[in-house]
Amino acid sequence: MKFKGTIWLTAAFIGLVLYHFLVDVPTEKRQKEEKARSEKVLLFEAEDVTSLTLSGKNGPIILKQVGANEWKMTEPVEASGDSTTVSNFLSLLKQLNFARVVEETPADISVFGLDTPSLQISLSLKNGKEKGIRIGDDHPMGGKIYLTRAGEEKVLTASIARNQLDLSVYELRDKAILTFDTSQVIKLECVRNGKTLIFEKQEDTWNLSEGVSTARGDADEILNLINTIRAARIKKFIDEQPETLAPFGLDQPTLRLILTDSKSDTPFSLLVGIEKDEGYYAKTVSGENVFAIDREFFDRLNNSRLVDFMKKTLLDLKEDEVASLAIRAEGEDIRIVRNEEDKQKWTLEHPVKEHANSAAVNNLLFDLKDIRVVEFIKTSTTDLKPFGLGPPKKKLIVTDKNGKDWSLSLGELTTEKTHHFAQRTGEKAVFTLKTTDVEKIFRSLHDLKDRTLLGFKKEEIERIEVRYPNQTFELKRSGTGWRLTQPERVDPIQGFIGNDILWTLNALEFESIVSSPPDDEVTGFNHPRLMVYLWDKNNQTQGHVEVGNPVPDFPRLHYSRVGEKLGTYTIKKRFLDEIPDNIDKFKRKLSTG
Repeated sequence: MKFKGTIWLTAAFIGLVLYHFLVDVPTEKRQKEEKARSEKVLLFEAEDVTSLTLSGKNGPIILKQVGANEWKMTEPVEASGDSTTVSNFLSLLKQLNFARVVEETPADISVFGLDTPSLQISLSLKNGKEKGIRIGDDHPMGGKIYLTRAGEEKVLTASIARNQLDLSVYELRDKAILTFDTSQVIKLECVRNGKTLIFEKQEDTWNLSEGVSTARGDADEILNLINTIRAARIKKFIDEQPETLAPFGLDQPTLRLILTDSKSDTPFSLLVGIEKDEGYYAKTVSGENVFAIDREFFDRLNNSRLVDFMKKTLLDLKEDEVASLAIRAEGEDIRIVRNEEDKQKWTLEHPVKEHANSAAVNNLLFDLKDIRVVEFIKTSTTDLKPFGLGPPKKKLIVTDKNGKDWSLSLGELTTEKTHHFAQRTGEKAVFTLKTTDVEKIFRSLHDLKDRTLLGFKKEEIERIEVRYPNQTFELKRSGTGWRLTQPERVDPIQGFIGNDILWTLNALEFESIVSSPPDDEVTGFNHPRLMVYLWDKNNQTQGHVEVGNPVPDFPRLHYSRVGEKLGTYTIKKRFLDEIPDNIDKFKRKLSTG
């Protein structure tokens, strides 16, 4: 029986829960919505409004919807409406609640200032209905106004400031000076002081010109200017239909702006005249009315210089599209080409044909992409000798995979010795580069040659032999690690010891080639300080290096010979420090590992 009672209690509880969520909650929600609707001054949907009228002391302002969120002012002037302002205003009206009902049927509405309302707002809806409100006096307690709905006597109060509803023609009118799509702009001309500054886009590149001066443009700076023009707003409307433009200085404009849009047959044009208290008088060529723009916008246009928009990035470089590099300097002519099979590898073609130092070449390209012009000294000049550019001291030529060349000419040091004068392809401008940046890109043949002494694949090495005059260490690969077999057995040793030796040998580079090496007594090759041999699993030698004595007068360098390579090289002494030289180092590595 207790079990049946429990079932009935559970069922009752579930029923109560279902009733709460299926009946009580929806009812409560509906009641809240109905209460919220009952407190609205006006019930409407913004998208249903076809026209808006504000009738105040200065006559009516009428706006009609002519497209999706697009409004046109028809009174007191014909002009585009400010769609954002209209949309915000309708949203404000829709959300406006009344605080209380003051009188249902007032005997005298003049008490509330509603016999001659200071403002009437009317909305025409798609269904043909009209809705609106009449605004009376401010409430004596402040923060509220008296109002009535159109067609009703009931007097209400609403917590809103009068100036939030009493908008002016200026506020409701479109104040954009020029309306265009920034992404479609292909040309911009700014005429002032008898000179024309031209920005012209060709594919993804902006070119600049002013008189005989030409240059590559900085896309970001130019885009900022175009966006400034697009965002500029009319400060004040002056004259809708002027009889003559002379009083405004627009018959002979101080400044003329012409903007060409790829989607439009007619350019957008702005004329700017003289300055008065209201600002600079201006008008568009397509419009009749004269308006004022503020000084800040005028100064932005009038004070823009060619040099402000010249490209500061030295080169727009896509590293993977570079096919070859050439460096021409006094007494040196270097040419490097990219390998077809391995795009990360480079080959020296001149003055010798051999592997290039691919890491150095790739670093050069990386640096070249990041270097920026410090200062443009001359936007145009025909006399290059004062800058050491006629002819240049050095020249870098970058050729892309399509055979197109870009070049950088390098001139003299500046007076401070911290910068170099330079010039680049297709421009008459002379600019400066930091000396430290110049050193990154104008590398010597020594820097660009492959100075790696050994070439082997680390994973193919099975045995390493390190020979010192008094002791020999032999390491053999053991699975993923290594073991020591001479001078005594240490099995296993930490794997990174063998791998570190291979890494050191693989990265070993010479500092110089000794063209006329001294005898073996001087070099020390009769009694080498160190010899390292590498063997693969077939017991074939994959490389060996011998290290001799320090170079006289240069103790940080040692003589060296490598495998089948002919000649004598110098290498840095630190190579000796990176190869273990006694048994304790192997054991110590093991004990601390």
